[in-house]
Amino acid sequence: MRKFVSSLALLFIACFFSQISATGSSVPQDRPPRSYLRGDVLDVDLREAGTLKEYLLPTEENRVRCIRLRGVMNGDDANYIRKICNRSKAYDENEHSIDNYVDLELERVRIVGGGSFMNRSEHDVISNSMFNGCRCLRYVSLPRDLRRIGSDAFSNCTKLEEVRFVGRSNVREIGNEAFRDCDKLTRINLPEGLEVIGDQCFYSCNALRRIDLPYSLRQIGKEAFYDVPITDIRLPNGLTFLGSKAFKDTKLVSLYLPRDLQVENNSFGSMPNLKEFQVERGNRYYTTEDGVLYDATGEILIYYPQAKAGSFSVPSGVTTLLEASFAGNTSLTYITFPNSLTEIGPNAFNNCSSLTNIVIPENVTSLGNRAFSYCKRLTSVTINGNISTLNAQTFENCSSLQSIVLPQSLATIGEKCFNECKSLQQIEWGSSLKTIMKEAFRKCGFVQIEVPNSVTVIGENAFRDCKSMNSIILPNNLAVVEKELFRGCENLIKVTLPENANTIGENAFRDCKSLPTILLPEGLTTINNNAFRGTSLNQLELPASMLKIGDKIVEKCKMQSITCHAIIPPTLSKVSDKKTTLYVPGSSIDTYKNAKTWKEFKNIQPIE
Repeated sequence: MRKFVSSLALLFIACFFSQISATGSSVPQDRPPRSYLRGDVLDVDLREAGTLKEYLLPTEENRVRCIRLRGVMNGDDANYIRKICNRSKAYDENEHSIDNYVDLELERVRIVGGGSFMNRSEHDVISNSMFNGCRCLRYVSLPRDLRRIGSDAFSNCTKLEEVRFVGRSNVREIGNEAFRDCDKLTRINLPEGLEVIGDQCFYSCNALRRIDLPYSLRQIGKEAFYDVPITDIRLPNGLTFLGSKAFKDTKLVSLYLPRDLQVENNSFGSMPNLKEFQVERGNRYYTTEDGVLYDATGEILIYYPQAKAGSFSVPSGVTTLLEASFAGNTSLTYITFPNSLTEIGPNAFNNCSSLTNIVIPENVTSLGNRAFSYCKRLTSVTINGNISTLNAQTFENCSSLQSIVLPQSLATIGEKCFNECKSLQQIEWGSSLKTIMKEAFRKCGFVQIEVPNSVTVIGENAFRDCKSMNSIILPNNLAVVEKELFRGCENLIKVTLPENANTIGENAFRDCKSLPTILLPEGLTTINNNAFRGTSLNQLELPASMLKIGDKIVEKCKMQSITCHAIIPPTLSKVSDKKTTLYVPGSSIDTYKNAKTWKEFKNIQPIE
C-alpha cells in the first residue's frame, strides 16, 4: 500500500512538471483553471494586486486588444498595461498584422495602494502620469469607486477616443493636464459630483466638439479647454473660479458668466468666434452692455468680443482698456475714445487688422507693450496723451502706417516700437525726446529723416534695413553711433554725423551699398569692426583724435586712399587692403612704417 501511495505521488509530480513544461510558465495557485485570452480579449479577475502580468504570455501581449479587469490592481498592474499600450504592432492568432489599439475596462476593479510605478499607486486614484503616453489606448471606462484623476494621467494618449465614468462616480477632481494632447478624444461624460477641472486638463483635445459640465463644478483651471473646438458651453451656476484663458482658441459664440464667477486676471485669451458675453444679474465682478464685458463699476473695459464687427465708441466713464481687450478683432474698423480714458493696456489692439486710424486723447498716460502691433491697415496715429514712454513693440508691424504725431511729453521710444512699419515716412517728434531704443525704427519706410537734437541715445539696430532711406541727420549730442545702427540701409547716400560723436559701433554702416562718402567729426576716437564694410566709400579721412580702429572697417570697399591725421598711430587690428595708399602726417611717416599693423600698408605717403 505504501509503495502504491509513493508511486501515485511521483506520478502526480511528473504530471505537474509536465504541465509546466507544456505551458512555458508557472501558474498562480489561486488562478482559476480556464483560458484568459479569448480571441483578443483578456478577461480576468485579479484576486491579488500586482499579478496582471502573470495572466499573459509574452507572446500574447501583441494580441490583446481589450483588457477587462475585476478585483484589485495597483501600480505594477498599471505599469504592465502601459507596456501593452505602447507596443509598436498588434497581430492576430495567425500572426497577421491588425489595427493596433487597446480598450481598457476598469469599472469593476478597485485601485489599491502599492506597486513600484510612479512612487506606488494610491487607493481609488488614477495616479499622476499613470497612463501618460499610452499611444495605443483607444477607450477607457473608469473604476466605480474612483476618487480622483491625477495630473498628466492620460496626457498624450494620441489614440484615446472615449473616456467613460460609470454609475454614481465619486470623482471630485481631475488634475492638471490629465487629458492634454489627446487629440482623438471625442467623448467624455464628466460625472455629477466633480468639483475641480485642473489647469490645461483638455488642452489641445481638438476632436472634442461637445462637453457637458456638471452642476457640481466649482473650479476650472487655466487653459483647461485651450484649442478645443466647442461652439457652445453652459457654465454651471455654482462655478466660482475660471482660470485665465480657459477657453482660448475655442469656437464659442457666446459665453455666460454665472453670478459668483470670477475669472483669473480677467484674462480670456483669443476667442475668434465670440460675439457676446452674458452676465447673470447680481454678479459682483462683471457687467455687460451690448455684449461687451466690463468690470462691475463700468470703468474697466475687459473684453470686446473678437467676432463683433463694425465701429465702436468706448463709453464715457471708462478709464482703462484692459490687456488684450480688443486683440484679434479683425472686423473692428473704427474706434473712438472718451476723455475719461487714462490707460490702454498691453496688446489691447494687437492684430486689429481692419483699424485705419487712431487718435489717442490727452488724458491717456500709458500705452502698454504691443498695444497696436500688427494693425496692418492702420495708416495714421495721433497721440495727444501725456505719455512719457512708448513701450516695446507698441506699433510693430503696422505695415501701412504712413504718419505719426508724437506727444510733446514723450521721452523714450521703446524697443521695436515701430519695427517693420514699412510705409512710415512722416514723423512729428516731441520736444522732450531723449532716448530711442534698439530696433525702434528697423525696416521703416523713411526717405529722409532728421532726429531732434534733444536725443542723446539711439540704440543698436534702430534704423537697420531702412532700405528707402537716402538721408539722415543725427543729433549733435549723440556720443555713440551704436553697432549696426544703419546696417543694410542700401540706398543711404548722405549721413550727417553728430559733432560730439566719439564712437562708431561695429557694423554701423555695413552694407550701405550706396554710401559714397562720410565726414567723420573731430573728436572721434573709436571706429569698431566692419563699421563701413560693403559701402561705396573709396576714400576715408580719419581725424587727429583717433585712438582705436577695429578689424576691417572698410572691408569690401574699393578704397583708393585712407588719410589719418593722428600724430601717434591709433591702435589698428587688421588691414582690409594693404595696397591702399595711406596718407599720414609727414612728421609721423617713420612711426607709421614701424607701427604694428600700420606697417603692412605698402604705400605710406605724407599728407599734402
